[in-house]
Amino acid sequence: MRGAAGVATLAATPVLAQTAAWPSRLLKIIVPLPPGGVMDGLTRVVADRLAPRLGQSVIVENKPGANGMIAASAVAGADPDGYTILSTMSSIVQNVSLHKSPSYKMSDLLPLAPLGRLPIAFIVPKTLGVTTLREFVEKARTSAKPLSYGTYGLGSSAHIIGEVLMKNTGIKLLQVPYRGEAPALTAILAGEVDSAFVSVGGAVAQAENARALAIANPARMKRYADIPTFDEAGFPVLGLTGFSGFFAPAAVPKPVADRLARELRAIVALPDVNSRLLDLGFEDMSDIADFAGFVDDEVKRWASVIHEFNISI
Repeated sequence: MRGAAGVATLAATPVLAQTAAWPSRLLKIIVPLPPGGVMDGLTRVVADRLAPRLGQSVIVENKPGANGMIAASAVAGADPDGYTILSTMSSIVQNVSLHKSPSYKMSDLLPLAPLGRLPIAFIVPKTLGVTTLREFVEKARTSAKPLSYGTYGLGSSAHIIGEVLMKNTGIKLLQVPYRGEAPALTAILAGEVDSAFVSVGGAVAQAENARALAIANPARMKRYADIPTFDEAGFPVLGLTGFSGFFAPAAVPKPVADRLARELRAIVALPDVNSRLLDLGFEDMSDIADFAGFVDDEVKRWASVIHEFNISI
């Protein structure tokens, strides 16, 4: 027994030493979207604040595609040493129900800290000639060919909310998936699609040329109170608010995970970062003390919607 204990102590020593020295080199935050969107922008703000707090450089790496599975899989399979972090959205919990064989399991990832709630806005180009969601629905019903809606990925919250809207209204829309929000917004402005689901921040940034008809949220947002909810507009979509947050490989040592979680929460709470978060169309999530428990609940919530509405990709 003494011999076994000695071997165990020796085996643990390198891990303990590495943990004590952490961080000793550059950290990487992986984002599942291309550059230019609000998630990418806000993650870069957090990365800039995180670097001096840890005393190491922090870079952001974009790995778009497969509704966030490429990025999530990259982090799930990374060395659990605390140097690779994922900044992602609700797609992380949706994929495990949308795919029969997703490339990662939720148990492969450790929830660290929330970034913010992320209500989704439904926008149309002003050239479409509608000013309310009811007018859009009537136009879709009488159109000779299906109107189109852009999303930031097949299987994304945008796709799921679009499916719910169609089934609750009886209209038919053609989904056009893009590899992120930035290209979806470009498509709206170029007239490639008749409507799109994007972040509220992305919608507001294009207010000169596009109109936000509704947001998927239980209530109006304080910062953008002029945009009605889908429920208020007369077409409920189950209050399907998205979220965003930070994850690490599941086996990251607890002292490292705790430090990361503490620093990330502190950064998001900084007045300038929190104000930027609200400007970009996020809502504060500091009320979520148990982020892991919240993520578990989100897995169940989105799975219920996906199964109820028979959504697949």
